[in-house]
Amino acid sequence: MLRDTIFRTTARAVLASALLAGASTARADEGLPRLEVQWKGFDIRLTGGAAAQGAVFDDDDVTTSSPDAQVDLFARLNAQWTSPDGIVIGANIEQNSRRRASEVLEAGEIYGFVASDYGRLEVGLQDGPADTLAFAAPLVALGQVRGEFSRYAGTQALLRALDTQDAFKVIYLSPPVAGLRGGVSWSPKVRRNATAVDSRERIEVDNAFEFGLQYQQPVGDWILGASAGYAVGDADPITTRADLNSWSVGAEARKGPLRIGGAYVDRGDSNRLDRGFDQWEVNGGVGWVTPEWGVAGSVAYTKASDRENRLIGAGGFYQLHPNIQLRADVVQFREEQLLIGVNDGVAAVMEIAFTI
Repeated sequence: MLRDTIFRTTARAVLASALLAGASTARADEGLPRLEVQWKGFDIRLTGGAAAQGAVFDDDDVTTSSPDAQVDLFARLNAQWTSPDGIVIGANIEQNSRRRASEVLEAGEIYGFVASDYGRLEVGLQDGPADTLAFAAPLVALGQVRGEFSRYAGTQALLRALDTQDAFKVIYLSPPVAGLRGGVSWSPKVRRNATAVDSRERIEVDNAFEFGLQYQQPVGDWILGASAGYAVGDADPITTRADLNSWSVGAEARKGPLRIGGAYVDRGDSNRLDRGFDQWEVNGGVGWVTPEWGVAGSVAYTKASDRENRLIGAGGFYQLHPNIQLRADVVQFREEQLLIGVNDGVAAVMEIAFTI
């Protein structure tokens, strides 16, 4: 069944038309002025905007709904002060009207930080080092196999270890030493769906730790890197879920705009109700990214005790104007689940984003 959800409302169509109209002077225009203040060591920048998104998709699953086109509003505040001794103190606040599948526009991150020659300390709602230091299949714009297509149909790739996402945490990231960088974080509590009446539907993990390690070195014209990440935590017994216990290893190679990367992910039955789930994934891809445009293709194969998921995705972006970007993805998926059957299909997503 084909479901068409591209810009159904007049308001959204008007938004898209206005953005495209503004792009007619793209290359001659240097863009709108940035919202920033720099004064006596202070650097304050405000970024905001809107993204209008829609998709066409073909899905075997009869329970899949037909979501309307999506409109996201987002804002980001970065503020920092640099002392005469070179110590940087600051805060980042990032908010979005919806949780995006690709997390290209982050949501719910609020944290402060201190950075010096001895490393960086962060406190607040922020991703941990098992995610931020990990290499995996390169993602561009809407995310390909871990992207916005899953808003409409299919299940996205794991990509990295199951982590604590934007839970409150304390993070330490070391400075690079001979190409090696490490990080550790601690989250006292990780909570998702905390108001669910059925405690089994809640995510409640205590004393969650994340560890990340990254190594990069130039080799001729290439920059080669490897990474490892591990997340562990104690599930609250009331949820009857397994403890958090997940890891991944990855590698990346870059040469100018060319990016090649991949990862192996092991999530086991991490924080699941069903024991012995034994979930793992292999992903990889290649991308070409410049300031004006970028494309990427990625694949992922995810396997567990009773299911598997195969994904092939391609997409990219084009800078129509310094403040306007066009993004698109096409993802083919095939999901097999024991005793339930096969669900396969394809989703094509397009988005236009305005940022100032």
